[in-house]
Amino acid sequence: MRIRTILAAAAAPATLAAVLLGTAGQASAATVPHLTGSVALAGPADQWAALNNIAAPGSGSLSYTNFNVADAPGAGSGVGSLPKATAIPLHFNLGGTDYNHTLIVDAIQPTGLASFTFTGHGTWDNDPGDYTWTATGSVSGETLTMNLVYNGANPGYSVNASATIDPATGSLTGSASSSAGQSFTLTGSGAFQALSFTAPVSDVSFNGNAAHFASAIPAGHTYAGTPFTEDVTDGGSPGAGHDTWSQNPAGASTITAGNLTIH
Repeated sequence: MRIRTILAAAAAPATLAAVLLGTAGQASAATVPHLTGSVALAGPADQWAALNNIAAPGSGSLSYTNFNVADAPGAGSGVGSLPKATAIPLHFNLGGTDYNHTLIVDAIQPTGLASFTFTGHGTWDNDPGDYTWTATGSVSGETLTMNLVYNGANPGYSVNASATIDPATGSLTGSASSSAGQSFTLTGSGAFQALSFTAPVSDVSFNGNAAHFASAIPAGHTYAGTPFTEDVTDGGSPGAGHDTWSQNPAGASTITAGNLTIH
């Protein structure tokens, strides 16, 4: 009986230690918040931001694209964009004859770090007063697709086009087909490489459903070294009107799509 008692007493500390270690490990894991998610931002610009498992300085990163700002030459972001409210020349060639058009982008809506949809309008340059059209399209990486629908002369005539954006020059090269069965080659210019980067974060802090962190634009990009801070709040529901985003020095931005989660 005595031997059994001693053995039982010796086993007890080891069992207790295992229980305590397991409890402590679970408590530590539960008390470390993480910030994740991705959102479209508007005002002051058309932006997309992704928060990559931010928990503490050095443990996560911010990925960011501003589709209205050109990146530094040679940055290699791989993200094409189009200027808004600016004439973009498009040259549709059929059998050696150019049908020159001018596109004006009215609005864009980011859908990811390297993609957006857009709406616009334009004219056929030979008769801009009569031959007008509307445009809808998208850009993904360095690929542009769009649909033109005539609403002046020749109403209902439409053209589907696709083109590749050259990251160095912003030129467009592709093809198009019309609702009348015509096949065109397409060239153009005026696109650009958007500011897009991933950067580590610092000064990370959490306060319930709110988080604060700091970062800077890395070398090789436009505004390299520019520091900024972010204050974000997880409103608990996806979409606009719930989460909030404030960037210093740019100020508050409106979240137009996406969701932030502190978990």
